[in-house]
Amino acid sequence: MKSKIGVTVTSSIAQIIVLATILTSCTQSSNELNPHLKLAKNIISTRAQNSTQFIAIVKLKNPALLETIQKQNGRVDIDKKLLAEIIKEQDNAITSLKALSSEVQIVFRYKMVLNAIAVLAPIELADKIKELGIIAYSESSGTFERPQTFELTNSVKMPTFLQRNSAKFIGAEKLNLLGITGKGIKVGIIDTGIDYTHSMFMGEGTEEAYKAIDPKVSSAAFPNKRVVGGIDLVGTDYDAASPDFQNHIPNPDMNPLDEAGHGTHVAGTVAGRGDNINTYNGMAPEADLYAIKVFGANGSTSDSVVIAALEYAADPNADGANDDEMDVVNLSLGSSYGNPHILYAEAIKNLVNGGTVVV
Repeated sequence: MKSKIGVTVTSSIAQIIVLATILTSCTQSSNELNPHLKLAKNIISTRAQNSTQFIAIVKLKNPALLETIQKQNGRVDIDKKLLAEIIKEQDNAITSLKALSSEVQIVFRYKMVLNAIAVLAPIELADKIKELGIIAYSESSGTFERPQTFELTNSVKMPTFLQRNSAKFIGAEKLNLLGITGKGIKVGIIDTGIDYTHSMFMGEGTEEAYKAIDPKVSSAAFPNKRVVGGIDLVGTDYDAASPDFQNHIPNPDMNPLDEAGHGTHVAGTVAGRGDNINTYNGMAPEADLYAIKVFGANGSTSDSVVIAALEYAADPNADGANDDEMDVVNLSLGSSYGNPHILYAEAIKNLVNGGTVVV
């Protein structure tokens, strides 16, 4: 339970991170198998797929755990009876879905932010799935485009940026001097991952250190004292818009190394530690960072994956309680002329209801 002072600090840091995002557009051993990953490893197919299949998010009838939570004296109490009902309902739904075809597979299960499952199935079953009496709502998994990063040009002179930078501009530096530095605040970066070898995150800070890591397997360099946790929900080859449907299938692992750069950029803005020579501090330099990777090395992601990221943010150890939830999550996502992502929006609403600030 946070004290009144703790709540104020959390609110201030959240406001700092919101402003920073506008401007920039429980530690676990790497050898342990996170329950989110264990579930995915048991149920996700890696065999060849084709365009005759689809991925949909199927919402069931019971409410999500964070949808009906009760708050008492700042604490959130999860309804254990509802949790048992959700698990039973999902188990029954999976049995019914698999009875339609042996080709049906479950990609993700959500309990905290939605009571739903992400389903991989033959396209001819789309109408039959909707007609099952157990389903409240379903929609095809939509896509989010990859955020872009751009390199600075030579017109940016040193040390000009030390006097003119975003931390100074929005007043974060003044708050840091008052002791509001993000200490004790958990921030999830839902993005392309984080380069935890970077010097701003207490890594070695060399190109060689980065290249020495295979992003497909666990690394002794992760987690560290700055990037204290996280998960890769998709794998290197994932791309929700790939012409090869095989690449639409997530293949999670426990190494959320950034293979594209944008997540590292965001994490540095939020909580990087500069050297005051070539770099400056992020907005909340003592916050704990969690790398929640939803993009592969290239391409797009989907809302079935992003909802899994929101689920992780609500319950990182997947024990059905949100006592380890993120204080803040940041999502830099978008899509051109996008259709509404209804279940994604509902998941965000429920995560906020559980006490997480969603940026």
